[in-house]
Amino acid sequence: MAIKYIIFDLDDTLLRKNKTISEYTIETMKKAQEKGYKIVFNTSRSFQNSKDYYDLLKADYGIFNGGCQIVDKDGNNLYSKTIPSEQTQIITKYLNTVCEKISVQTPTSFLASDKEYKSQNAIWTNFENGYYGESYKILCLSMDHDFIESIANKYNLEFQNYLNRGWHRLSVKGASKWNGILHFLEIVNGTPDEIMTFGDDFGDQEMIEKAKIGVAMKNSQPVVLEHAKYVALSNEEDGVAHFIEDNLLK
Repeated sequence: MAIKYIIFDLDDTLLRKNKTISEYTIETMKKAQEKGYKIVFNTSRSFQNSKDYYDLLKADYGIFNGGCQIVDKDGNNLYSKTIPSEQTQIITKYLNTVCEKISVQTPTSFLASDKEYKSQNAIWTNFENGYYGESYKILCLSMDHDFIESIANKYNLEFQNYLNRGWHRLSVKGASKWNGILHFLEIVNGTPDEIMTFGDDFGDQEMIEKAKIGVAMKNSQPVVLEHAKYVALSNEEDGVAHFIEDNLLK
């Protein structure tokens, strides 16, 4: 194979349910790097919320915030695309009146309207007047799928529905994991024929379909499995590592 870059999602793909990475997976990634393959994260998480894993695997590159940010092995920005401050304020102020919860990923911090939310070093924020500042993504909890999508369309933003379809993500137009890969390939002067991708959820489907080797986890959403040419063992079974070992390291 002419594969050079191994690109994978984190949650429910590389990470087990308890959010850990097995020693077997760590060793397999190390062996892959020793053979010259580049390890690349591609996740909707922020860099800050992925850094422990990034450091653990000594990743070569990372695509974060659903394609809105690309960093090198030292965490230096190679690409960054944010929702402007003024637009972020208008949208968060409005969503504050209609959504159960709101959170905003900024270039430096994670803001949340839920005082009980403790993950990601979240900073409680009262969005009554909105948040004025650049943002990689605006998240909101609402069961009115069509209404939130209409807000995204009004402000020409990318819309994604996830986590049992209750949470919605707004980000810059064109932001997606696949487009993040395309920006990454431009940076490293690579091509889709040089990538192997792994994922499990709706946001991973395009990169699984369009990569040279696109792999769905056994625990993937049914529609993702339906369109995948290759299927790995589940995340609980270290499927990413087993697939890499069986197809790239032997």
